Amino acid sequence: MEKVFQKCFFKLRDSVESDESLKQIIPYVVFINKENDVFLVKRTKKQSEKRLHEKLSVGIGGHINPSDDAIQPTMTFFNGLNREINEEMHIKNIQRLDYKGVIYDTENSVSRVHLGLLFLAQAESVEIKETENFSGRWISTNDLKNMDISNMETWSQIALKALEKL
Repeated sequence: MEKVFQKCFFKLRDSVESDESLKQIIPYVVFINKENDVFLVKRTKKQSEKRLHEKLSVGIGGHINPSDDAIQPTMTFFNGLNREINEEMHIKNIQRLDYKGVIYDTENSVSRVHLGLLFLAQAESVEIKETENFSGRWISTNDLKNMDISNMETWSQIALKALEKL
């Protein structure tokens, strides 16, 4: 993760959203509970990223904003991670937040301009705050394994495969 931050710099989202020569660093957090159930989210047509409408996701995250700025790029990133998950979710008692790796995907227009940093967070409870943009529920890992993931965003498919190996 430190290697990512050594060469990063901030640019406004609007100026890079379709620039495939740059990668926007996105925190991507998968939430589990003490039973190892995964929080599954469905994006509505009212959320901002039109390319992901009606897609299922196991990750919560988003763009780093100018308000997240700190002296160190790492702190800027974690400020953004914290802001994003708290904008979208009511989270009670995060017991751990573990870095798991990088999500890099070139298969679609959304992924080609983003680079995900994958985290696994265990929390006592998680609920959707932005109910106009998302719906969500806990799903057991067995049910998730047996689920048709074709309507799941590609980052979630990648994250699930990586987490299964770990």
